[in-house]
Amino acid sequence: MARVNLRAAFMNGLESTVTAQQVFINRVDEVAAFERSLVELHRVLDQAEVSPVVDRAQARRNVLTFYGVGGIGKTTLSHELERRLLADAAAGDRDDVVAVRLDVSEDGACDIENLLLSLRAGLGRLGDHWPAFDLAPASYWARAHPGEALQEFLDASPALRRAARSIGLGDQIAESVRQVDPAGLGGLAGLAHRAALATYRAIRDRVREGRLLSDCELFAELVEADADYETLSYFPYLLAWDIEQQPRRGRRAGRPTVCVFLDTFEVVNGRTDRALERFVQRCVYLMPNVLFVITGRNRIDWADTGAGSELDFTGLQCWPNLHFSNDTIEPRQHLVGYLSDSDADSYLSEALTRDGRPAMSAAIRDRIIAGGQGLPLYLDLSVSHFAELLARGGQPAVTDFGGSFTAVATRSIRDLPRDERDLVRTAALIDRVGAELLRAGRPGVPDGSVARFLRRPFLTHDDAYERPYALHTALRQAIGEADRTLPDGWSDRDRREAAVRLLTWLGERVGASSGRVATAQALESGLKLAAEHGVFDDWMARATQRLVEAGQWTELGAGLITAPAEGPEYQSIRAAIQGVRLRRAGKVEEAVAVLSDAAAVARSGSLTAQLVRVHLAHALRNHGEYTQASAIYQGLLGGEFDAAARYWLCDYDYLNGRFATALASLRGQQSRRPEDEGERLRLLGHIWRVNARFGEAAATYRDAIALARSEGLAAAEAKALANLAQTACWSGDMTTVAEAAARARELLDLVPNPVELVKIRSAEAVAHAMAGSSGAARAAVGDTRQLADRIAYRGGHTLADVAEILLGALAGDRAEACRTRAALDQRTRTSGGNIYWVPIVSCWIDGPATAAEDGPVVDWVDGPVAALGRWADVVAGR
Repeated sequence: MARVNLRAAFMNGLESTVTAQQVFINRVDEVAAFERSLVELHRVLDQAEVSPVVDRAQARRNVLTFYGVGGIGKTTLSHELERRLLADAAAGDRDDVVAVRLDVSEDGACDIENLLLSLRAGLGRLGDHWPAFDLAPASYWARAHPGEALQEFLDASPALRRAARSIGLGDQIAESVRQVDPAGLGGLAGLAHRAALATYRAIRDRVREGRLLSDCELFAELVEADADYETLSYFPYLLAWDIEQQPRRGRRAGRPTVCVFLDTFEVVNGRTDRALERFVQRCVYLMPNVLFVITGRNRIDWADTGAGSELDFTGLQCWPNLHFSNDTIEPRQHLVGYLSDSDADSYLSEALTRDGRPAMSAAIRDRIIAGGQGLPLYLDLSVSHFAELLARGGQPAVTDFGGSFTAVATRSIRDLPRDERDLVRTAALIDRVGAELLRAGRPGVPDGSVARFLRRPFLTHDDAYERPYALHTALRQAIGEADRTLPDGWSDRDRREAAVRLLTWLGERVGASSGRVATAQALESGLKLAAEHGVFDDWMARATQRLVEAGQWTELGAGLITAPAEGPEYQSIRAAIQGVRLRRAGKVEEAVAVLSDAAAVARSGSLTAQLVRVHLAHALRNHGEYTQASAIYQGLLGGEFDAAARYWLCDYDYLNGRFATALASLRGQQSRRPEDEGERLRLLGHIWRVNARFGEAAATYRDAIALARSEGLAAAEAKALANLAQTACWSGDMTTVAEAAARARELLDLVPNPVELVKIRSAEAVAHAMAGSSGAARAAVGDTRQLADRIAYRGGHTLADVAEILLGALAGDRAEACRTRAALDQRTRTSGGNIYWVPIVSCWIDGPATAAEDGPVVDWVDGPVAALGRWADVVAGR
C-alpha cells in the first residue's frame, strides 16, 4: 500500500480516531531469499580462485527472480527489499552498499545507452573513480553521436538527469577523460565533434601504446570496436571490472554490495524479438559481482537449452541456479504466490486502525479476503474504498465490499466525482500521465479536479519523469472492463476520441528542437496508443523517419506489439520499422519482402504508405535493383519525402550517365538541412569529376568539407574528403591525396564507414599509377578489392578495375587493359550503374573518337569530344 494511508489520515477530519499505517505484507520467504542471496553471492565471489569478472567461462550465480501474475505485489516487494537493504546499511554505518533501480517499462528505459548510464550513475555512489567504464563510453560517444554532447543526453531524460546530477556523473566522466587528455576537454559538454575526436584519439593512442588500463583485459578491444549498440552491450564488463578495483572500506573492509533491481521485466522477456533481452542478458552475465533482483510476470528461461541462438548465454553451465529443478540454492527463481488468508487479514487489520485496533470489522475483512483470493492489489483498492467511505462520513457496510477484481475497480471509479471518473478513464489509456496531459485528454475539466485526482491513492508517483503519475497495469486493464457497466461509462468511440487528444498532445512536444530521447519516448507512447485504440497521427511517421535519419534505428519500436492491431497506419509503420531493422542488419532480401508486402496493402497516399515506400526503395537500392527503386522514388515526388526522392533520382541519373538531367535537377533543389546540402554538393562534385572537370569538382568538394566542418558533421566531412582524394589523384597531386586521405581516415576512426575506406584506397592506387609507382599502385588495387570483398561492396571492384586499366594503359599493355575492360563492362551492365567508366577507360585504349562511338550512351556535360578528350589527356599528359 503506497499512498492510501496518507490520504485517509488527512481526509477523516479532526475528530476521526482512524489512523493510517504504512504496511508491507510480510513476505517472509521472499525477504529471507533476498538476504540469503546476498550472503551466497559474497561467499562465491570470495572463494573464487579467479574472479568471475575475469574468468568469463565461470557459471553465473547473481540472479534472484520473483515472478507472478499482475497485481500480486512484485513491485512492492522489490521496493521493500531495496528499502531494507539501504536501511540495514545505514544502521551499520556502511557506505559500500548501493542499490540501483530500473523499471524497464518506463519510456526510454529499454534504450541500452540510457540503461548503461543509469547503472553508472547509481554505482557512482560507491566512489568517483571508474576509469575503464568512463573512458570507453567517452570514446564511444565521440563516434556514435558526433556533434552531440554527452551532457545533453544525460539531461534529456528526467530519471537519468536526476540520477546523474545526484553524484555529479558529468564531472566524474570529465575528470577521467582529463587524466588522459588534459588539454582536450573543457567539461563534459566538450565531448562533441572536434574535442571528442581529440579525446578518442588520445584514448586510442594510449591504449595502443600500452599506457592505459593494460591490466583490464579487452579494454583495448572495446575502445577500438565499432561504435554501435552491439559493442555498447559489452560495456557492463568494464563496470564490473571497476567495481573490483574499488577500495575496500568500512568496518568489514570487504567487497562492496551492489544490487540492481530490474522491475516489470515482462517488457523485456515477453517480446517475440529477443534482441533487447540479449543486450540485457549480456549486462547481467558480464557483471557477476552484482546481484540482479528481477521482478516480472514471466519465469526467465536462460538456463533452458531451448533458449537457443537468440541469446548468447544459455544452459545450466551458464545459469545453474535458474533451472526449474533448483528449489533450494539461492539466488534462484521464485514464484510469487497469492497471500494466505492470515497474511491478507494482517494487512487489512494494520492498514487502518482506530485506537490501536483494526478499523475494519472482521466481517468486512472476511468479505474482502474471500473476494480477493490473496491478490494484494485487490486488498489495496478495498482499503482505498473503505477510506473513501469514511471520508464521506459514511459507515462502511459488509455489502460495500467483495466481488471480482473488476467489481472492485468499478467501485473505485464510482467513488470518484464525475470529473475525476473521466480523468481515471483517461489515465487508463496511457502508461504515464501528468496534469497537462490529463487536461489535454479531457479538456474542460477544472484544474481543481485534476489536482484532487492526482492525489488519489491508486496513482503511483515518481517526479523523475516528465509525466510522473501512473496507474498499475492490472488496474488500467480492469478499469476498461469495469467502466462498461457504469451508467456514464465510456464507449469505444469515447476512448478513441480521448486517445486522439492524447496523441495530439504528445505530437505537439515532438518538434524540430526536441532531443532524440524525448522523440523516442513520445513515439513509444504513441505507438502503444495506436496499437490499442486504432488511432494515428502523422507526427509518428515523421518521428520515425527522424530517428532513422539520425542513425537511431535501434531505438524504434519499443511500443510495438506483434499481435494484430487496429488501423492500417499502425500496420504500415510497424512494417516500416521492421524493414529498417532488417536492412540495417544486412538482411536486405528479408527487408524487401516485408516492405513489399506492406506497400501492397498500405492506404494509398497516406504518410505511412510513403514511409513504407521510401524504405522499400532504399532496400531495393541496397539490393542492386536501381531501376525498381527509381520507379518508387518517382512516385514519391511531391509528397513528404519529395526531397529524398529527388536526390536519389538525381543519383540514379548520375549512375546512368544522364549528367545534364542530374545537374539541372540538383541546381533547382532547395536543401532542408545542412546534411541535405552536403549530399547535394557531393553529387555535383561527382558529376564534375567523372566529366574530368577536376577543378570544379575539387572546389565543390571543398565547399562540402567546409559546410560539414561548420556544422560538426564528421561523417559528411569524411565522405567529402574521400571524394577530394578521388579527384586529386588524376592530376598526380600526391600531397592533396595524402592529406585528404589522412584526414578522412582520422574521421573514419570517429564515424566508421568502410565504403569510404575503399574509395580512399582506390584513389591512392590511381595516384601511385600517375606518379609512376606501379608496384605501390598494384598493391593498392589489391587492397581495394580485398576491402570491397570484406564488406560486399561491389562498387569497390569497379574502382579497382579502373585503376588496373589505367596501369595497363600507362604501361602500354593493351591486352591486359582490354581484359579488365571486359570485366568492367560486364560488371556495370549487371549493376545498372557507373556505366560512364567504360567509355572513359576505352579512350585510353582506343582513343576518344572510338570510345565515343562504342559502348553505353552517356550524356556528357559538354559533349563526348570535350569530356573524353580531357580523360585521354590524363594518360597522354602524364
